[in-house]
Amino acid sequence: MKHTAPGHMFHSGVLVDDILFDIGEKHFLDRQPRAIFLTHFHADHAFFTDEPVPPLPAPAYAPQPWREHPEIKVIRSMEEVDGITVTAVPTNHSANFRSCGYIIEDGISRIMYTGDLISVQKRFRDRIPDLDLVVTDGAFIRQGGLVRRNSEGRIHGHTGIPDLVRFFSPLSQRIVFTHFGSWFFKDITESEKQIEALSGDALVEAAFDGMVIEL
Repeated sequence: MKHTAPGHMFHSGVLVDDILFDIGEKHFLDRQPRAIFLTHFHADHAFFTDEPVPPLPAPAYAPQPWREHPEIKVIRSMEEVDGITVTAVPTNHSANFRSCGYIIEDGISRIMYTGDLISVQKRFRDRIPDLDLVVTDGAFIRQGGLVRRNSEGRIHGHTGIPDLVRFFSPLSQRIVFTHFGSWFFKDITESEKQIEALSGDALVEAAFDGMVIEL
């Protein structure tokens, strides 16, 4: 089964006030972002890890360096871009690459974009209260998702959507899921209903290509 469908064609990328979070598709750069923040170096979040490209056209940050792109700076904690504060929140996802989500604040709204996710590292969870919106990982609808441990004992994978709703509902008014796994494409309408049915203290919904959210 081809895991794409109209409205769900592209890899990861979210634009917040002209700041781009992840570049799963090369054409996302056509939006001429004023800064780029990468959650990790898997190709569906950083397309250039699979193909040689010139230096990125805007200041870029990530949880670790990438040898072929020395212009990418390692984000330690916080960066400010034209009055918008972006704070890194270290996460667990990959056994081979560091990963982080980002809190984006403009003095009015607080948004979190997680990228792929097992969990937020415990000692950094105090960075994420009182969110207006969370955009997070929809890889698995089942409880627990798929989390494995490699030979060195490092966990990797994705937690389940119900787990993320339970974690973020006390922290955010709205949770939007993106980056869907194969389960979503078997019956998209029904899958969207499954996600929406998890709404409670927070509104829970599925993203689609080109979705615009105003806060």
